[in-house]
Amino acid sequence: MKYRGHETFSIRKDWLAKGIEAVQKNPGIFTDKTLEPMEELGIGRNMVVSLRYWMKAVGLTEEKKGEKTRKTETVFSTLGKIIYKHDPYVEETGSLWLLQAELASNKDFATSWYFFFNEFNMTEFSKDDFVSELFKFDKSSGGSTARSSFESDFECIVGTYVSRFKNASEIDPEDNIESPFAELGLVDFMGGERKMYRKVIPPKQNIPSLVFLAVLYRMCEKSTNDGYAYKNLEIPLSDIQNRKNGAGKLFNLDVITLMDILSELESRDFVKVVRTAGLDVVRLFAWKDLDESESYKKCVEEYYKELKI
Repeated sequence: MKYRGHETFSIRKDWLAKGIEAVQKNPGIFTDKTLEPMEELGIGRNMVVSLRYWMKAVGLTEEKKGEKTRKTETVFSTLGKIIYKHDPYVEETGSLWLLQAELASNKDFATSWYFFFNEFNMTEFSKDDFVSELFKFDKSSGGSTARSSFESDFECIVGTYVSRFKNASEIDPEDNIESPFAELGLVDFMGGERKMYRKVIPPKQNIPSLVFLAVLYRMCEKSTNDGYAYKNLEIPLSDIQNRKNGAGKLFNLDVITLMDILSELESRDFVKVVRTAGLDVVRLFAWKDLDESESYKKCVEEYYKELKI
């Protein structure tokens, strides 16, 4: 598990585009000690470390040994390749939802984000509430992380999802400290003496249905890897809503919003909601000739294709 990899910096609105461009130009940008990434990226040393972390945490990049150089290089992930091809400036809402799904399910590398969306069940909460529950989670997992790291992660989560402009009209609207993930509307600041926050259910129309379908295929892929494969691509509705790393958890969905999105997918013959006496399941059959991994990629490609129509 990893905490505080962000160097206290939330993702800023142009960072991912900077990172994508830099990695495409030079896979050694973050790992080759002979290079000057600060000059190339136009950000400070700690910010370079933070950007390297975020590129991996949101699932855009991986670090591998180069086939020719045998040195560690930064390369695009499967999702990263598709986003570079279709949305290199990360301007589309669907791109952010895809990256949100990767970030919130990244237990090993973005543990606090995984915990916040999958394990932390409070809808309204303060910083102390979150830190106390994360401390228990870390301890139960065999960790001994300093409380200050959890506090830093909370501030970074707030910086990731809560708009800085909500109650700050004096801030320059061109200020690029704002996080692009604030557009998703997943967390809101309530205020009060304890400085309370709340998780927010996003409107159905904010989540592209093909992106949601891609996350369902990712659920199937991960279930196979984890040893509890969904047979015939049938996922219990309760798993979609309540299972860790399920779409409901990753996107803060209630059952009504979830069913609205599934109804749209069903109207397009991508899924079938099968209602039985004891268990409602969602059957995926958009691309029967492809496995879960290829179906995931197909969903994402189709999402970007439809944007151009």
